[in-house]
Amino acid sequence: MITTDKFYHGETKKAPFFEGWYFKHQIGDEVYAFIPGYSIGEQGEKCPFIQVINHESSEVFHFDREVFMASEDRLFVKIGENTFSEEGITLALRSPSLTIEGTISYGEFTPLKRSRYAPSIMGPFSYLSFMECYHGILSMKHSLKGSLSWNGQLIEFTNGIGYLEKDWGSSFPATYLWVQCNQFTDSDARFFFSAAEIPFLSFRFLGIISVLQVGEEEYRLSTYDGAKISEIFREEGHLIIRIQQKNIELEMQVLAKEGHALMAPQQGQMSRIIREKASTEMTLIVRENKQEIFHQKGKAAGFEEVGNLQGHEY
Repeated sequence: MITTDKFYHGETKKAPFFEGWYFKHQIGDEVYAFIPGYSIGEQGEKCPFIQVINHESSEVFHFDREVFMASEDRLFVKIGENTFSEEGITLALRSPSLTIEGTISYGEFTPLKRSRYAPSIMGPFSYLSFMECYHGILSMKHSLKGSLSWNGQLIEFTNGIGYLEKDWGSSFPATYLWVQCNQFTDSDARFFFSAAEIPFLSFRFLGIISVLQVGEEEYRLSTYDGAKISEIFREEGHLIIRIQQKNIELEMQVLAKEGHALMAPQQGQMSRIIREKASTEMTLIVRENKQEIFHQKGKAAGFEEVGNLQGHEY
């Protein structure tokens, strides 16, 4: 059984396998995300990496397998001189085109509500051992303190906002959408959404996992709770997605700009190229019993669209 998304799963895994963490940092409209990870290809080749993405560009750093270490009983990943944990990150990344050095400390994490039925955002699917890809959200929002030197320019992150999620398994879904935002105009709101084509035993289905936190309230929309996509369409440069779950209706309008290249796993190997927009704009609307309970604009939202879910049988 796989009941936790907090710690490293790869210590005893064989090919194919990958595990990666998405550490997002934003200050104002600027976003800087770091993705440490580890992959095992079909022939058993083991490859640690750190990917970097911001509003302007992306880059991947490759490392020898001997310099990777991750803890099985706490959140701690070390790749070369770089460390990633619940306390923060320390970076010493150098390439011909990019040098990043410094430390960012984290405040208290804002986790999801967990239960025996839903020990993670994947709900009861967390307990299955044969899923292609598992997803976890470790913090919807946390405070930042510290700075980074980015090609010699000092970037101050104190009073910024952090976010942390992760994935592990053998491959990313063939087709999926991903939206994440923790900076809305008028409230302390945090939002995550993903829809993906999921292989399951001998068939495939469109799986949805999504959560909106507003203060202490949490609204979970998911396939395992009966959520369905009612519409996906494009209008004036925006991707419009509408979801229905019992008496809750959720609509997101995402400015669908083309993103920068990232490497993604395919049968354990980081051989697939996807594109992510690290910072875009969105509008989120939620209705309960036909009454609007949330309608706000978000900024510095992350967005990925891989393949095309339009026309999919919802």
